[in-house]
Amino acid sequence: MKLLLLGSNGQLGQALLQQLHQPQQSQQERPQFQSLALSHTQLDITDSAALAAQMAAYRPDIVLNCAAWTNVDKAEQQSDSCFAVNAMAAGQLATLCQQHNSLLVQFSTDYVFDGTNNMPYTERHSTTPLNVYGRSKLAAEQLIQANCSKYLILRSSWLFSEYGHNFYRTMLRLAQQQLKLAEPLSVVNDQFGCPTYAGDLAAIVLQLLQRYQQQGSVAYGLYHLAGQPAVSWYQFAQAIFAVQQVPVSVMPLSSAQYAGAATRPANSALDCSKFCDTFGIVLPQWQAALNQLKQVII
Repeated sequence: MKLLLLGSNGQLGQALLQQLHQPQQSQQERPQFQSLALSHTQLDITDSAALAAQMAAYRPDIVLNCAAWTNVDKAEQQSDSCFAVNAMAAGQLATLCQQHNSLLVQFSTDYVFDGTNNMPYTERHSTTPLNVYGRSKLAAEQLIQANCSKYLILRSSWLFSEYGHNFYRTMLRLAQQQLKLAEPLSVVNDQFGCPTYAGDLAAIVLQLLQRYQQQGSVAYGLYHLAGQPAVSWYQFAQAIFAVQQVPVSVMPLSSAQYAGAATRPANSALDCSKFCDTFGIVLPQWQAALNQLKQVII
């Protein structure tokens, strides 16, 4: 099967590439994919003509859309650009996948929820995003569901890895700065969610694609797929520093004290029971990923 990976330079794109390029133990355990990975500089998915031409030329069986606008605060000032990448391009991609009979794998976010629920969110809960980023990703979900019959929409959250810009790398960089200043590091302690290691997410996605390749189908639909358990940013930071043995003092900070342009949900923890029950896959604990990661050099 031919696989097209869009947004290959992002942290999830890089994690997927790493999984695809791992040495194969056997053809039965991990079938091979013919893959084409394109970064933003190689293909701007907001260029509708270029996107259509690429789909027509390559004719992929599977499209992994990792291309996304992920700067939540900047989206508040540049909403048109955010919607162009996250929503309109995803909608066109859905139409093209329908035309070419391609499976579309789209990655969405916990920020489609407003965070007022006391329990983890299921796929049945109402979506009322608080910020432009969340609204753009919700619009993408709706456009895909309306225009494509073969899709997997995977809502994940708090993605971290050794690649790109993310909370894990930011905390390690800021900790080194604060250690030099002999000052504590303040981290928000009243927003709760599910940290998700990009490598774990990529490995699970590849499992799904293997099933699709072997069976010719998969249980299409929208699913929550995130690391467990849910914690606050403050607790996540503490765990990072404990594993990395960084002796920085961490101080709790309220959302009201955090100067961010975008409003964020107080509790965006995701209930992943539907995914686990449907596919029989046990979600890994994010703490295990922290133990596997080596010290990141910033």
